[in-house]
Amino acid sequence: MYRISEFANMTGLSQSKIRFYEKKGLLNVHKEENGYRYFTRWDAFRVNAFRSLLEYGFTVEKAVEIIDKKQSGSSFVNSLEAKKEELQVQIKIMNSRMKKINKALSLLNSESDSNFEIVFMEDYLYVLASIGIDFSISNENGKVLARFADVMPIASCARIIKKDELIINGQSINPSYCFAIPVSEEEVLKKYDKTKVKRIELGKCIYYQRKVCRSKSQTIESFNDLFEYMDKHNLHIRGDVILFPTFLNLDEYGNDIEILYIPIKD
Repeated sequence: MYRISEFANMTGLSQSKIRFYEKKGLLNVHKEENGYRYFTRWDAFRVNAFRSLLEYGFTVEKAVEIIDKKQSGSSFVNSLEAKKEELQVQIKIMNSRMKKINKALSLLNSESDSNFEIVFMEDYLYVLASIGIDFSISNENGKVLARFADVMPIASCARIIKKDELIINGQSINPSYCFAIPVSEEEVLKKYDKTKVKRIELGKCIYYQRKVCRSKSQTIESFNDLFEYMDKHNLHIRGDVILFPTFLNLDEYGNDIEILYIPIKD
C-alpha cells in the first residue's frame, strides 16, 4: 500500500490531480482507520491504462468509462474508430481555420478597397438565422444552426442577398443571416434536418472583395463598384448572392471587409 505522496511519485501525478481523478471515478478511495488515503499497485496500473487512452484523445470521462467496461477488443476498436472520425473533423477544422487566418491577413494588409475576379465556386448549403432583420426563423432552425456552428470554421457565418434586391433600383438591401457550408463538406454535419437547409447555386461567379463601413454596407450605392464592373464586362446576375464577412468593424471607425460571390450568366 502507498500513501498519496508515494503514489504521486510513482505515477508522476500531483496530489491535487490524484484527488481530481478520484472525483472522476478513476481511482477508488482506500482509507486507513486513521483517515489517511492509500493506493495499491492496481491503482497505478489503472493510471497507466488511463493515460494510454488520453493519448488517443479521449476525454477523462470517456477514458474512465472504457476502463470500467468489460474488456473487449471489438468495443475498443469501435471507440477508436469513433475517435478517429472525430479527430479527422478536428483536423479539417484546424486546416480551415488556418486558411481563413491567412486569407484575413491578406485582405487586411491589402491597400485596395475593392477587387474583382471571375471564379468557379462549388455550391453551398445554408440554414437561415434570419429573414432580413427578422430573426424569428432561428427558433425553427435552432437545432440545425447549432449543428452548423459545431463545425465552424468549416461552416461559416454568411449572408444571403436576394438577386432581385440588387437588380431592382431600390435604396437598400436587406440580407438574411445564415450559416453556410460547402456541399463537399456536408458529411461533417452528420445527421441533421435537411428540410431546414437550402442550397445556393454558385458555379461561375464574380469574386468581389470590398471594404465598406457598416452604416453604408447595405445601401445600393455601396455596390456601385460592382455595377460598374458588370457593365464594363457585360455581365449579368444569375441568382442569389452569398456574402462572407472577413472582418467586422463594429465601432464604425473603420471598414468591414467582405467577400461576395455573385453568380453570373454564361
